[in-house]
Amino acid sequence: MRSQINTYTLADYLQPATLKIRRILQIILSVVTGLLLITCDQTPTTLDEEPYSNNTQATTFSVELTTLEFDFQSQTFFFSAAIASPNEIQSVQAGMIVNEIDQIASFALNDAGLEGDILINDGSYDANFRLPDSLAFDDNKNWQVSITVVSDAETKSASQSIELERPAAPIISNVSHLDTLALLPDALVLDTLSMTVTHPKGLDEIRDVSMMSLKPDGTYANNGQPIPLYDDGGSVVFFSFGGIDFSSGDKIAGDGIYSLLLALSPGNLSGTYYWTFNSRTWLGIEAESVADSLVVLPAPNPSPTIQTTLLRTGVFQ
Repeated sequence: MRSQINTYTLADYLQPATLKIRRILQIILSVVTGLLLITCDQTPTTLDEEPYSNNTQATTFSVELTTLEFDFQSQTFFFSAAIASPNEIQSVQAGMIVNEIDQIASFALNDAGLEGDILINDGSYDANFRLPDSLAFDDNKNWQVSITVVSDAETKSASQSIELERPAAPIISNVSHLDTLALLPDALVLDTLSMTVTHPKGLDEIRDVSMMSLKPDGTYANNGQPIPLYDDGGSVVFFSFGGIDFSSGDKIAGDGIYSLLLALSPGNLSGTYYWTFNSRTWLGIEAESVADSLVVLPAPNPSPTIQTTLLRTGVFQ
């Protein structure tokens, strides 16, 4: 009987404990399930409605001047306008305006590869405008390009000003030669004319250096054409006389010192030669001219042979 009492008492003890454990497990399971459900609610499923968002790739109406340049040599403006529109473009009009008031020109642009446009249907309307001869570029003025685009739905405009400094000109200095030469009766008289020419952006900007020579008889040497000066180091032979090769007289190539060999025969005109020196850049910007002169004294009994030979080659003929 004592053994049965002990067994009954143990079973009676274990049954409530088992129920408590099950209850705790149910509570834990409920909590975990709730957390999972909350997490699942935050993640859209294939059945969820897609949220609305704007179409970020839709074309908007825009006009922008992407290029505006001026070429001094041709006196021409070059410009490009990038145009985009969701609607059909009816017209694109450009205008050149001076000092924000005076419109000096108005013309249509196209994207068809015509009249200055480069590529067809690339969205870039390219054009150029050459200033008339009566209206040369003035860097003291404000130059402006305006673009007006008309589409099926609206009109949009853009404008841009161009402020350019006039390109620098070459600078002529240090002109060197003898002021007076006396002709000889039976020989050449030689001298070398030289000058320094510089440019703020370097010697590569210099296109040429030349002189005009007004002879004592009132005519210009070299048939009225400019006589070039050289910075070639004397590499070119212009003529030979008495077994001697005569070059430009320049000593060092590319040093900015331009030279010209002066070869006077007994038959050259005596008197005063008036010289004007010039230089220009590749853009056609000319230096401030420099004036100088040379006095040539006559020679007694000039030699016809020497005169005839140098008539073919002398720079003073």
